[in-house]
Amino acid sequence: MLPRFIQKMHNRLKRNLWQLPHAAVPAPFRTEAKRDANLAGEIAAYEKSAGLAHGAGSLPLRTLLRIEQLLPAREISSAETGCGKSTIFFSRISKKHRVFCLDDRDAGPSSSVRYFMNCPATRIGAVEVVYGPTQSTLPAFKAHDPYDMVLIDGPHGFPFPELEYYFFYPHLRTDGLLVLDDIHIPTIGRLADFIAEDSMFEMIERIGATAIFRRTGAPVFDPFGDGWWLQNFNRRRADFNKDVHLKDGGRRKPFSFEGRF
Repeated sequence: MLPRFIQKMHNRLKRNLWQLPHAAVPAPFRTEAKRDANLAGEIAAYEKSAGLAHGAGSLPLRTLLRIEQLLPAREISSAETGCGKSTIFFSRISKKHRVFCLDDRDAGPSSSVRYFMNCPATRIGAVEVVYGPTQSTLPAFKAHDPYDMVLIDGPHGFPFPELEYYFFYPHLRTDGLLVLDDIHIPTIGRLADFIAEDSMFEMIERIGATAIFRRTGAPVFDPFGDGWWLQNFNRRRADFNKDVHLKDGGRRKPFSFEGRF
């Protein structure tokens, strides 16, 4: 095994390379969209004119292209929390793409909504937008379709990604994809760990800070029951012969993010 500092340098290099603009990748190594041969080039051109990201940041185009490679070959329906470049992408490859996001159009140039709405590559007719905090819009929404792909990338504070997972997982088709972004955030990483061990999902790939899971044929976990003892994450960790003491996190001084977000 490589020394830890070399592993860290290697991982940082991989992340930096993956973030490169699509156009910066040598042509023989570029990936194109399977369902729309012009899509990658159109988004790359938009990035060049409008910037790589909006106010909230965005998934690299190559991550989106990899997600499409892993999708079932059939016509798909998709959904996401948050919006931006991913909205542009899925509007073109999905029959219907549903978006749950804040209406931030008053934020001017940093608006995520304006970013996808102003893009010529966006197929607006395929996009249904549900505006408002997902903490309130998802619990109230009753018209879910069976989804072939769900991207969770809305509010990142605990327990909001867990809430989004709760309201989406019963509606994901067998062999559909669940994509969880920003797993470098510890609480979201813990959610990814839980899903990776759950019988309803198999982990397909991790790309940078994005984890991709495929829905198995396991029965839907009862969203109105309990059954914690049936979940693999708990079954592997519960030990009734030991006391469990919560850690207070006091071993390391918390990072300061003020002024960064």
